[in-house]
Amino acid sequence: MTVLADPASVSLRTILLHPPDPSAPALVYGCGTLAAAAVGLLRHLYPDVEVWVVSRPGARAELAVRMGAHEVLPSKPDQLVAEVARRCATRPLVPWSKHAWLQDGPGVVYDTVGSPETVETSMRLLTSGGTLVVSGVEPPKRFEWTPLYFKELHIVGSNAFGVEEVHGVRKHAFEHYFDFVADGLDLTPMITHRYSLRDWKQAILTIARRRRTGAVKVLFEP
Repeated sequence: MTVLADPASVSLRTILLHPPDPSAPALVYGCGTLAAAAVGLLRHLYPDVEVWVVSRPGARAELAVRMGAHEVLPSKPDQLVAEVARRCATRPLVPWSKHAWLQDGPGVVYDTVGSPETVETSMRLLTSGGTLVVSGVEPPKRFEWTPLYFKELHIVGSNAFGVEEVHGVRKHAFEHYFDFVADGLDLTPMITHRYSLRDWKQAILTIARRRRTGAVKVLFEP
């Protein structure tokens, strides 16, 4: 569907900046439009990669499963790190901060939130030498970043989209998206609500109250 070309293209660039390694799980941090698109694209382009999603429980967590996520993990930082440690069968290390971090975890985290909390938590759970790709944007704030140098992590910013290379073919991200759709990619489950133009007020309230409504993508239909 054409209206999904933009978020799909943003998430495509995020993934292409550091494609996942099938030998380790890939983790998508977030439960909004970019996260849902990232899950769908990962499952379409890299079917052998195990995809984990960090989400609050409820409609958005259910959507992540519909998009193809293998696991939905808790969003509270300490619970998340503990759950990743359990799934990776690795022993958490507890530094002076008392917030555990791991040496063996997902090889890449795609952070579609970009808050100080999600960046800090991503660095705590990434495997040593792993990569964090940040596409979300939140106000800056101090956070504990010692895992960055202790684990020799890589942090990459992801900004919008343009001409991208997929499997050796370079063209605009929109064109890649339309090719993916023709090949079976279906991101339409992220359209959670549809309204006529005369119901525009209700549509705005639905997205404004998304924690209650579970809205991800709200669509106007003429």
